[in-house]
Amino acid sequence: MKGKFLAAIFAAAFLFSALAAAYWPTLARAQTQGDSVQPQSGHTPTQGEQESKQVVIGVLFDSLQDRWARDKDFILKEADKQSAKVLLKSAEGNDELQVAQAKEVIGAGAKILLVVPHNLQKAGAIVAVAHEKKVQVVAYDRLIRDSDLDYYVSADAEKIGQLQADYALAKAPSGNYVLLGGSPNDNNALMLHAGLMKALSLAVKEGKITIALDKYTDDWKPAFARANLEAGMQTINGKINVIIAGSDGIAEEALSVLEQKGATVRPVVIGQDADLEALKRIVADKQTMTIYKPIPKLAAAAIELAVKAAKGEKINYLLTKTMNNGFKDVPSVLLEPSVVDKNSIDKTVIQDGWYTKEQIYGP
Repeated sequence: MKGKFLAAIFAAAFLFSALAAAYWPTLARAQTQGDSVQPQSGHTPTQGEQESKQVVIGVLFDSLQDRWARDKDFILKEADKQSAKVLLKSAEGNDELQVAQAKEVIGAGAKILLVVPHNLQKAGAIVAVAHEKKVQVVAYDRLIRDSDLDYYVSADAEKIGQLQADYALAKAPSGNYVLLGGSPNDNNALMLHAGLMKALSLAVKEGKITIALDKYTDDWKPAFARANLEAGMQTINGKINVIIAGSDGIAEEALSVLEQKGATVRPVVIGQDADLEALKRIVADKQTMTIYKPIPKLAAAAIELAVKAAKGEKINYLLTKTMNNGFKDVPSVLLEPSVVDKNSIDKTVIQDGWYTKEQIYGP
C-alpha cells in the first residue's frame, strides 16, 4: 500500500515537471516583453476592431496658406504619435463650406473637431452642428465667439500685442506709429490690438508717440494692408518711425510700399508668425522683429487635448486658463509667445525646430 502511494506521488511530480517545462518559456518570454500571460481562449483583436477604437479627429482649416501649412504638418505628426486618425479639410475662406465640411467629417466618424475658423462669429454654427451629434469642438489658434465652445488652444494674443508694443517703444520711444492689424473677423486680431493699445496708451497720452494710422486688414490679405498704408501715407505728417503689422505677410507688404515710395530711412518693422521669409528679412536687417507662437507645442497640446477629451480621459491638467468668448469662459490652453529678432533667432525658432539654421541663413 505504501509503495503504491509513493508511486502515485512520483507520477504526479513527473507530470507537474513536464507541464512546467512546457509553460515556463512562454511565461519567461511574456515577462521579458512586458506582457501578461493570457488564457489560451483569449481573443486577439482584429485590425477592424483596433481601428474602431482609434480616435478620429476632424481638422477644419480656414485655409492652408502661409503658416497654416506648417501647422497642418505638425498636427498630422502629433496625431500619428497619438495613433489618431485625422480627417482634414480646408475651406479657403468660405464660411458656408466650412460648416458643410464639419457635417461631412462628423458623418465620416469624427468624434471631436479641431477648428481654425474663418469667421469668429459664423463659426458658431460649427459648434451647434457638432453638439447636435454630441461631438466636442476645440478652437485652434482662433477663438469661436458667442457659442458653447468646448475648448480653446492658442497663444496669448493680447500678450502678443503687448510684446510688439514694448519692443517698438524700446527701439523708437517717439515718433509716428502705424498699426496694420489683422482681420476684424478674427478674435486674435482684436485681442492683439487691445494688447497694443494697453501698452502704447501712456506714450500716446504723454505725447511721445502718435498713432498716425490704425487699420485692420480684411481677411488678413496683405494687398488690403498695402492699400490702407498707401492711402494713409498721404495724410501722415513726417516720417514713419514704427510699423506694427498683424502678420509677417502684412509686414512684407508694408516694406514693399516704403521701398516703392523711396523711403531713405527704414522704420522699425514688427510682424507676427515667424514666417521663413520674415526670418530671412530679419537676418538681412530689413525687418526688425517678429513674434513666434510655439507651433510645435501648440499642435502637440491640441492633439493631446482632442484625443483625451474624445476618450473621456482627464484633461484638467492641460486646461490651466480660460478665455471668455462672449457666451462663456472657455477652458483654454494658452501658450507663451516669444520675441524673435536678430539676437534671438537661434534660441527660439531654430531651437524649437520651427526652421533650421540652414533654411534661415542659407541662400
